[in-house]
Amino acid sequence: MKNSNKSGKSRGVVIFAFNNRHVNYVSIADQTSRLISKNLGLPITLITDEYSTDPDFDYDEIILVESKSGNTRRKKDGSGIQEWKNLDRYCVYDLSPYDETLLLDTDYLVFDQSLLKLFEQPFDYRLMYHMQTPKELNRDEMGPISLPMVWATVVLFRKTEISRMYFDLIGRIQRNYGYYRSLYGIRDSNFRNDFAFSIANIVLNGHAVDPTISVPWPMTTIEPDIENIEIRNGFLVVRYDARADVISRQNLHIMDKNYLTSDQFERLVDEVCDEG
Repeated sequence: MKNSNKSGKSRGVVIFAFNNRHVNYVSIADQTSRLISKNLGLPITLITDEYSTDPDFDYDEIILVESKSGNTRRKKDGSGIQEWKNLDRYCVYDLSPYDETLLLDTDYLVFDQSLLKLFEQPFDYRLMYHMQTPKELNRDEMGPISLPMVWATVVLFRKTEISRMYFDLIGRIQRNYGYYRSLYGIRDSNFRNDFAFSIANIVLNGHAVDPTISVPWPMTTIEPDIENIEIRNGFLVVRYDARADVISRQNLHIMDKNYLTSDQFERLVDEVCDEG
């Protein structure tokens, strides 16, 4: 596995990617990192383990850690159990080589420069409070009588004492997840970073929702299985089995990992990277 020298840059992107039997997350990170580099121009650090495939993208730095088994869930098609390794994301505070870090999931596609504007504002950390599909804005909660959740898909933080307290608290919640799950009425028995990041944010802000911490726009998420995504006249055309959504060009959170490991997705990335 290749490594590059530490750049010493104060601002950059960090991506966690751990392969499992069903999904090559490193190959997804390679493609989404090309989009990040094209549209944000920031150095990118990959955090992975020795069991994952060698990356192809020229990362600013590659950090190898010991991955831990996370959650399991039956695949939608009933063909077996899928595992994903999502523990210890809170370690990003110590692992990131940057003073200002943009933490992105591998399945977040950067099609514009909007995230750069967030660095211009005063903050210790910022979170994605709201999610929307192309049809509607969703208000997500952790349980029927629980608090609203945030999304750990996009997290921006500076290395300040408040941010350190925030990520330390996430680690404590992960280690004692059974207690916090019961306390906050969380339905899902699987650990989710979204839940841990939400609880820590609530606790750190005096058990209140601080709107100033929110990224000031919702995260657009594509939930159904995708046949293809095309760029047409400044719009994104997301095609499914029997229909399509036409949306303004913007960053997208893609749930369909089969599409993200397909030749169609690689061709889309090639098209974006070849733009003038």
